[in-house]
Amino acid sequence: MPTTLQTHTPMTESLRDGRETPRGEQGRADWFGAIAPLWPLALARILYGYLWWQQSGWKVPSDDFGRKSGGGLWYWVQQQIQYPTVAAHKAFLVNVMIPHWTFFGWLALITETFIGMTLILGLGTRLGSIVAIGMAANITIGILSVPHEWGWTYTMLIMFPVLFLLTDAGRSFGVDAFLAPPLDRAAAGGSRLARLVRWLV
Repeated sequence: MPTTLQTHTPMTESLRDGRETPRGEQGRADWFGAIAPLWPLALARILYGYLWWQQSGWKVPSDDFGRKSGGGLWYWVQQQIQYPTVAAHKAFLVNVMIPHWTFFGWLALITETFIGMTLILGLGTRLGSIVAIGMAANITIGILSVPHEWGWTYTMLIMFPVLFLLTDAGRSFGVDAFLAPPLDRAAAGGSRLARLVRWLV
């Protein structure tokens, strides 16, 4: 008894309304459908990254990071020294940071720029988040006792990168969305380097 076989071409599949969609387009639609619901997380990551990028803007090398004018980073470090939260942190500022001021000024500038770039682009998001947690914790310890500072500001400064670290935030509208699949395949094939790099994205 003859039977009718239903066939699908390699490039198309039938839809109920009679239209045909290339499989490549379907794959892109599936990818977009997977990341699109996470857009609030992506928006939070990008804005938080911009915050760090903006803050790096007033770390000015030509002013020796505020030491010449008495403003900028120099002013805030002096505030931390005047109103310490932890004695050991004050000792570090006085005995290590101030004597090597220009080095630490550059370190702060490079670190904050790095955080901003990784989170805005969603590139190496976990690594950027770890660095942001460390930098935010350092700032929090230093500035929590400065008059008129609101402690919850610094709580949020720490908690946002914790959220990004735990949620694959770079997979939503970030470069990590394109890096993760090949890294997953390489890691499954036994590459230790791919496994490490995959964790950082």
